[in-house]
Amino acid sequence: MHADPAHKSKRPFGAERRFPWRCRHCGKSQVVLSTLSYDAEVRHDGRDYTFTVPKLNIPVCRACGKKVFTEKVDAQINAALRSHLGLLTPQEIRAALERVNLTQKEAAERLGIAEATLSRWLNETQIQSRALDNLLRVFFAFPQVRKALGGQEQDRQLGVADSQRTTA
Repeated sequence: MHADPAHKSKRPFGAERRFPWRCRHCGKSQVVLSTLSYDAEVRHDGRDYTFTVPKLNIPVCRACGKKVFTEKVDAQINAALRSHLGLLTPQEIRAALERVNLTQKEAAERLGIAEATLSRWLNETQIQSRALDNLLRVFFAFPQVRKALGGQEQDRQLGVADSQRTTA
């Protein structure tokens, strides 16, 4: 038993561990952080994509060559996928929300998505589809679209017929 109540015997979840790590495949303490070019194959939005992450920081076993895919590695691959597909990044979505002065809740309601979905995009736990990325871009670019997409108060005839415009 430790006298110091602040001392913990286990590291908190996600805490950094010093290298080298023990390899789960060969059992040797030879896993070190490496930077390498990585060819990724990812299924997203119903399609398969192949792209290269030129400088992936990933733990690799020097003894057997096995790669260790951590949350940080996944985040790098997801960022590379977003870049490859030309999708808005979480930082760009946050900046756009701030620019148009909308909360996550307000934006989600107007877009017709769950607030939790928008939160997952912003927290990098999910990547938006191409269709929703397009909707986000139009929503953020045009005040008329933000006005027309009124959430619960939205005109139910929107898109059913041509807009009623007056011509001078």
